[in-house]
Order: sequence, then C-alpha cells, then structure tokens
Amino acid sequence: MCQSKFAPYYQKLGLDFSVEKKTSYGKQNSLPHIHDQYELLFCLSDNMCFDVDSGSGTEHHFIQKNTLLLINNMDRHYFYPAEESGENIRYVVYFDPAYIDSLSTDEISLLDCFLFRPFPSAQILSVSAEQSQFLQQLLDKILDIDQRPAETFYGKTLYLRLLLAELLLNVNSFYRAEHHIASPSASNKYRSVYAIINYIHTNYNEELTLDALSSQFFMNKFYLCEVFKKVTGMSPNQYIINCRLMRAKELLLDGYSVEDACARSGFNNMSHFSRTFKNKVGVNPKQYQKQKQTS
Repeated sequence: MCQSKFAPYYQKLGLDFSVEKKTSYGKQNSLPHIHDQYELLFCLSDNMCFDVDSGSGTEHHFIQKNTLLLINNMDRHYFYPAEESGENIRYVVYFDPAYIDSLSTDEISLLDCFLFRPFPSAQILSVSAEQSQFLQQLLDKILDIDQRPAETFYGKTLYLRLLLAELLLNVNSFYRAEHHIASPSASNKYRSVYAIINYIHTNYNEELTLDALSSQFFMNKFYLCEVFKKVTGMSPNQYIINCRLMRAKELLLDGYSVEDACARSGFNNMSHFSRTFKNKVGVNPKQYQKQKQTS
C-alpha cells in the first residue's frame, strides 16, 4: 500500500472499547481520518473546530465546550483548536459497534445517536453544564476502574460494561431530547435499518442493489426505502454512493491510483466513478488527489 502524509488514520484497538482523557495544544500532527470503530468525543474546551465528511462533502463546525461529537465509521473527521496554540481537552471513547449493539435491547438501541441522522449536523450534540458534569463523573469512574487490577476487583469487566451502557444510554437520552425524537418504541422499527447501514459499511465494495438488500434483510423494498430515508435522510442508493465516495477519497489520499480507488471502493467502471465523483465533489478524482497533495 502506498503511504503519504495524507494516509488515513485507522484506529486499531484490540479491545471492545477504550476510554481516554486527553490534553493537547495546537493542531499537532493530526489529520482528517477515519477508523473502523465508532467514536464518542466529549469536548471540554472552547474555540474548537470540527470538520466532518460523510461522503457528500466536508462540513466545517465551530465547537464550544460541553459538546459531544458522535462519529461512526463512515465519518471522515478532524477535531482541532481554532487558534494555533489553543488547548484541546477532551474525553475520547472508541468502541466496536457490534459490541455496543450487544448491550442494546429490543426496545432501545444504543447506536441510535450514531446512526439516526435525518437532520443537519447530527454528529454534534451540545449538553448543559449539569449534563456535562454528570458525564464527566461517569467517564472518570470508568477511567478509575479501568486502572485497577482485575485480580483485586471482582467483576471488573462486567462493571465496566454496565458503566459503558449507562454512558451511552444517557447520551442517547440527551440526543432524543435535543432532537425531539418520540418514545423509544419509535426507533424500534429502525433496528433493521441500522443492520442495513452496518452491512453497507462493511460491504460497500461489493455489488449492492436495492433488490439485494431487500432479499438479504427480508424487507419489502418500498418499505425499506421509506424507513431508510427516515433514518439517514437519503435513499439506500444515495447512501451507498456516499460510502463509496468516502472510501475512494481515503484511497486517493493514501496514494492509490484512480483506477485502484475505483475498483476498491465498489464502483463498477471508471466513467461512472469519475462522473459521480465530479458531480459530488466538484472535481474529478485525479484533480482531487493533486489538490490535496499540494495543499
């Protein structure tokens, strides 16, 4: 694989989840990146910037303290101080979505706040000072317990699992209140859509059609389109294209040729890839690669 300063950042974690509290200054060496795990970033500093691209273009956001960033594995993102020497204090939680889904129930999915996105800026959630204090105490408790030896802490793994579930349950509760989402049962019918989204995230480079998804998940294709759009704000086909474009961008920035990026991201021919890329991004794949290499 080709390497460049724009190589994507794939966070490879050996655990089902991890929690850190970090402090840094300035932009350091961070770059826009994407990773297989989902991420919950809890910002504790003012005057921060958050850039995110889910396939259809980069959105730029100005972030203040007491803000949660809800990042799934198709969000290419970059979080940094607005000022060159600015302080950046945050908690960062990485987790395997399959692990979190196993903590969910038939009534409540803990992945709601990472996948239910029918409205703009859905990755960003501001919380009150009281909510912030509660979340910080809970995260500090997780960090404290994580440092204790398992040999002297009976049930450590289970306790951490319960605390993580409590954390995400509260984040989802804040998210639902902020966006005026109805009772938990309203999202129950979306569980199958979350499964489809994760399937697309995993198989974007395969042949994916509405008929194939309908057959795979035993859903009427017209109903599938209806509920999928309620969750994501777009059709399944639009979502698949955005996922493929996101991966194509990563491959181009990592130094792959346009032909390789086309094949590896799931586009079936070069002309379709180039046309779709230019329509969505504004330049063709080669121009995009050159622009980023010289910027």
